[in-house]
Amino acid sequence: MQLEQLSSYITQKGDTWDLISFKVYGSTDYIEQLKSANYEFLKLVSFPEEVALVIPQIEIENKGSTPEWF
Repeated sequence: MQLEQLSSYITQKGDTWDLISFKVYGSTDYIEQLKSANYEFLKLVSFPEEVALVIPQIEIENKGSTPEWF
């Protein structure tokens, strides 16, 4: 299921790869895709403010976390 996604993200102080993945994709399953698109920041674990990251468009699978009736 493809959802509308951002093409870039500006970090907030303390953002981490998993938190950014959750914020933009709704899941921490896409950390590797984020890292691949932003290889120049791989050494960062916690981001400072205002780092512009590329957010790749990916196919997001619905894993059934939302009830069918919703």
